[in-house]
Amino acid sequence: MKLALPQLALLILLLSSCSKYENFAGYDEENTDISKNVTLVSSNEQNTNEAQLFDMVNDYRVSIGLSEMQFDSNTYYYAGIHTDYMIAKNRTSHDKFNERAENISKRTGAILVAENVARNYDTLEEALEAWLKSPGHRKNIEGDYNYSAISIRPNSNGDLYFTQIFFK
Repeated sequence: MKLALPQLALLILLLSSCSKYENFAGYDEENTDISKNVTLVSSNEQNTNEAQLFDMVNDYRVSIGLSEMQFDSNTYYYAGIHTDYMIAKNRTSHDKFNERAENISKRTGAILVAENVARNYDTLEEALEAWLKSPGHRKNIEGDYNYSAISIRPNSNGDLYFTQIFFK
C-alpha cells in the first residue's frame, strides 16, 4: 500500500505521539472489538461533570496564555467509547489509541491527536491536579490543540473513569 506524504506523516505522528509518554499506563494493543463490549454514548451532550472539567482545563490553558479548546462531538463519541471500554476492563489504558486517532482524523481532518486517561479520583480537581503533575498528561493539556472532549463515567462501584481526547 502506497501512502501519500501527509498520510505517512500522520501515521508516524500517531505511532509516536502518545506512546512516548512513560506516565501513561497500558499501551499494549488488544484485538478486542470494543464495539461489542461497550454501550455507545451520545456524541453531542456532555454531562455536568464533563462540562465542568472541560471548563477547568480551558481555564488552566487561558491562565498560562494558551487559547481555549472547543468541544468536539466526534471526539466526545470516541472518548465515551474508550471510557466504557476501560470500565469493562477495570483498568486505565490507551488500548486502540491508534484506531481512535485514525477515526477522529478521518471524521475531522485532525493532524495531531492525543489523549489523557485516569480513574479513581474523588473530585474533578484531583483528576486535573494529577494530570498537571504528570509531565506527559500536562504536555497534552498544554499542547497545540484546538478541539477536545472529556468523558467521565462511573463503574458499578461509583469509581470514576476519565478520558480526554485532544486534536488539532
